Amino acid sequence: MLKERTAQALSDLETYYAFYQQREPAVQRFEVLEDYQADSWSRPRRIVAKIEINRHGSNRRFVVTNLSGQGAGIYHGFYVQRGDVPERPIGELKNGLHMDRLSFHRFRANGLKLLEHTLAYALVVLHREATAAIPEVAQAEVGTLRQRLWKVGAVVQTSVRRIWFHFSTTWPNRELFVQVYQAVQQFVQSLRVEVAVLPIAGLLPLM
Repeated sequence: MLKERTAQALSDLETYYAFYQQREPAVQRFEVLEDYQADSWSRPRRIVAKIEINRHGSNRRFVVTNLSGQGAGIYHGFYVQRGDVPERPIGELKNGLHMDRLSFHRFRANGLKLLEHTLAYALVVLHREATAAIPEVAQAEVGTLRQRLWKVGAVVQTSVRRIWFHFSTTWPNRELFVQVYQAVQQFVQSLRVEVAVLPIAGLLPLM
C-alpha cells in the first residue's frame, strides 16, 4: 500500500513540523517509489508521493508518472501546471457555479442554462483580470469570491441615479470590497475607451 510505503516519511515530517511549525506554517516532502505495483497492474510503475503538513493536518497525494527527474520538479513543474487547465475551470464550473444542475426536461432549456453558467464563468475570468493587482483576490476561485465578497449582508438604498450598499463596520472584508470595486470600475472604463476607439480606427485610410 502507498500509505504504508510513505508512513516513515510522514512520521519524520510530523516530527520536523512539531519543532518548526512557528517558523514554517506548511512543510512538504517528496518521495519517489520506483517499483510500486498495484494488484491490477501488469508491471511496476514510478510513483511520486507528495507529503504535506500544515495547520489543517497532514495530506498525501500520489502521482503515477513515466517522467524522470526529482519528485518536487515533476510534481510542481508539470502536474500542478497541467491541473490549472482544464481541471481548474471544470472544477469551478461544477463546484463553484453548479454547472451540472441541469434539471429541465428539454435539451434546449438545459443548453441555455449551461450557456448561462459559461457566461458567469467568463465574468469571473474578467473579474480576475480586473483585480490582478489585488493579491487577496487575483487568483481566487469562485467559492472564495462568494464567501469573501459576494455573499454578504448589506442594507441596499436606491435612488433615481444611485444605488448604495451599506455594509457593517465590523465586516472584515469591507476595505477589500472597496478596493475590488474601484479596480473593476477602472477596468470597465478602460474597456469603454478601447471600444470607442475601434470604429474610428476602422475608418482610417490604408497607407
